[in-house]
Amino acid sequence: MSALADRLLENLSDGVGFWELKGRLIYNGVLGLVCGLHALHHPGRGLSHLLRWDGTGSLASFLIFAIMANVVYCAAYVPDQAIQLTPYRDGWRRWRWLLLAFGTLVGALLTYEALVSTSPFLPSAG
Repeated sequence: MSALADRLLENLSDGVGFWELKGRLIYNGVLGLVCGLHALHHPGRGLSHLLRWDGTGSLASFLIFAIMANVVYCAAYVPDQAIQLTPYRDGWRRWRWLLLAFGTLVGALLTYEALVSTSPFLPSAG
């Protein structure tokens, strides 16, 4: 293997170790917490209604949002892998948790909006 191929493989392994083994657990845990808090705040009409297929498409909408949230999470690999190819790799590895925190915050806000917009009992904000 060439030196570049070895470096790419090392960077990808490092990225998977951070983003999948640590980051995805945190990200999905926070999104699950948002869903749980939504269910607690709206008992009897929160997640229990959302996850029940009643012909309105609530479950389908929720699943689409869940898939989109995880696809968006994968976008973090692009800057991670690009920055790891620069001389700033060591500094990036110490500070990439900020990208995880920002992405998790955006994901949590999108999840909350998805829950509110797909709940038939809650007034929409628009």
